[in-house]
Amino acid sequence: MKMRCPIALLVGLCAGVLSQPLMLQAADAVALRAAPQTGTVTGRVRNVVTGQYLNKARVSIKGTNLTVLTDAFGIYQLVNVPAGPVVVEVFYTDLDVQLIPLEVGAGGTLEQDVSLTSKTRYGQAKAVVELDAFVISGDKETDAQAIATNEQRFAPNIKNVMSTDTLGDTLGSSVGEFLKFIPGLTAEFDNADIAGISVRGIGGAMTSVTTDGAPASNVWVSSTRSVDLRAMALNDISRIEVTKVPTPSTPADSLAGSVNLVGKSAFERSGALLRYGVNLVGNGDRPNLTLKKTPHSYLDRNTYKLLPGFNFDYTLPIGKKFGIVVSGMTNNIYNEQHFTRNGWASSGTGIPASVSRPYLQTYLVLDGPRNITRNTLGLKADWRVTPHSVLSLGGQLNRATTEIGTLQLTFNAGTTGTPTPANGVPISISDNFTIGATGRGSITNNGTNQLINQETTAGNLNYRFDDGRWRIEAALSRSFSLTKRRYEDAGIFYQMISTNRNPIRISFLDINQDRPGRIEVFDNANQSIDFNNIDNYRGTTTNNAQGKNWMNYDSGNINVRRRLDLFSFPSSLQVGGSRRIQTVDLKPNNKNWTFNGPDGNP
Repeated sequence: MKMRCPIALLVGLCAGVLSQPLMLQAADAVALRAAPQTGTVTGRVRNVVTGQYLNKARVSIKGTNLTVLTDAFGIYQLVNVPAGPVVVEVFYTDLDVQLIPLEVGAGGTLEQDVSLTSKTRYGQAKAVVELDAFVISGDKETDAQAIATNEQRFAPNIKNVMSTDTLGDTLGSSVGEFLKFIPGLTAEFDNADIAGISVRGIGGAMTSVTTDGAPASNVWVSSTRSVDLRAMALNDISRIEVTKVPTPSTPADSLAGSVNLVGKSAFERSGALLRYGVNLVGNGDRPNLTLKKTPHSYLDRNTYKLLPGFNFDYTLPIGKKFGIVVSGMTNNIYNEQHFTRNGWASSGTGIPASVSRPYLQTYLVLDGPRNITRNTLGLKADWRVTPHSVLSLGGQLNRATTEIGTLQLTFNAGTTGTPTPANGVPISISDNFTIGATGRGSITNNGTNQLINQETTAGNLNYRFDDGRWRIEAALSRSFSLTKRRYEDAGIFYQMISTNRNPIRISFLDINQDRPGRIEVFDNANQSIDFNNIDNYRGTTTNNAQGKNWMNYDSGNINVRRRLDLFSFPSSLQVGGSRRIQTVDLKPNNKNWTFNGPDGNP
């Protein structure tokens, strides 16, 4: 019960802030009556060609130290502007600076919207994009690089910002595939999948991942502090902010840094916009780049490797006070994985090996293709409660299914040099071959099937008030994720392990730096054996690793900031509080079986 009290308190605070603007405005009105020689200038800044409202455009009064940055909706508020004629200067990276003369009335509020363009990029006409000769592609939307540069220029700390349009279409609309290209980030791989991300190489467990500032919850098959990225999609994300140096208001749960995924907003656009894409994804070697079905080791079946996908996002401003963003995506990606490993040994019973002259003892070859299917649906609604405040409600459903089939063979020439029987072939080693001793070798065949379902449901409520003097930001969020490892209910085993039925001898020939050029297998009679023939193996063990893991993340925060006019330079005072509750539940259910043969004998 005590754990829930802080969240209840934050709920009450968030409800209370809705009434605060009236009190704050009343208090400021008294101050304005006492000092009637100033006024307020407010408005929105947008790119006139694309219709997108610009975040962090710099708006200032020439000849004074009055400077503000627009918010995520392109809104600015200049207060305490001297009454009379003034010139407003508006700057945004890679767009032309605009100077606007205004007449500010004492004690009044003047609304001035600003439309920026770039003659170099768009031509003389504001609403026409003019391309140079022979140019067949250009900057997308508001120029993703300019957006990122402008965000970084006015950030309060060291930050990398990338618009999701920067790299064009990303493989499978994967968040992880996009993040690996951002400077300072290191991808943490699980074979072919990007499972996590770390800032400055410190580790994913020390890197905070948030969505619109709300902590993300995405549990994998084991307990970890890292946020699993496999089920997260990119199509409803506007830009990604990577913070490497904390500020005083940064939560203390991210030693390495933080990654914030900023969602698309209805107030970013001046008109409706529908974007959609249809794709065909192929990923693998040449035999699999075909429209026909080819073998897949998961469930030992034939499947298509060229797979279709679809994504969309629809932004709909409904008047000046309300708007929605709807987004969705589905795709299926096939990944081919080939893996080999050489195992060198420097000693063995009766083997003339040393550290300076090791011999190739084992060779592992693995084929582990996998499919990842992602489905997402997102909805966000923005409501301008007052001219200075916005209430946003968002929700997202993510579903991912991973299917893995692994075939692994491990050849072992043995650790004993003398043959059994004694009249067999003894071991012989060199730099480019290992001829194993009779009866001392082994082959282990490990076949694996995995079916993993991930589900994530997230919702957040954000409130922001900013009248140029006071800024109030409050948020509540909940993120729930569930991961199921399915075996028994899916009719499969996790691992099926078998080994050679009869004693064997293994030879590695024509060894190079990567692998042996040839592998030969012989029985005790020195007769060649086909190691691809299943009749030469016997089952030994099998197992299941059924599991159901879930994580719930509740969070709430509130920050109040007051601009101070005490100094000749911009200054402010901010106080706030935050509460986060994370609950993790892991339910593994491991079972092992030993195969004793049809008659009960191995």
